[in-house]
Amino acid sequence: MFSLKEKIAKVIPENLFFIDLVENKAQSRIKIIIDGMDSIDLQTTTSIARYIRNSEIVSSEYPDGVQIEVTSPGIDAPLVYPFQFKKNINRSLNVKTFDNIEPFLIKLTNVFKDSFEGTLVSGVKSRYKFEEIESATIQIKF
Repeated sequence: MFSLKEKIAKVIPENLFFIDLVENKAQSRIKIIIDGMDSIDLQTTTSIARYIRNSEIVSSEYPDGVQIEVTSPGIDAPLVYPFQFKKNINRSLNVKTFDNIEPFLIKLTNVFKDSFEGTLVSGVKSRYKFEEIESATIQIKF
């Protein structure tokens, strides 16, 4: 038997990635977080929400109905998957490794299967394995 998370992940279009599902059973709400190489528009999120609501996926767990929100991660959300790093090449990232106490700033220059490369403020180019990264977020400039 599949969990609700697994059932929903299966119906996300192939050009998108299922990131997470957050349930609030007390309020009958589900938040589905998706991402993709390209921007995700309102029409896409609305059609996914409508499809899930009209399917049998949620009816057994929410027989009285459920509010479904489909969204992409915010600009402040940590990068987790290699494709997220790839779509942010040439952006500045705040990176924290498990080895360093303090995060540091890099300009993301390249992404590989198991790692990424960036240039530190000092001009030094370094490569980091994804498994070494505690967190990586886009530096937001105003």
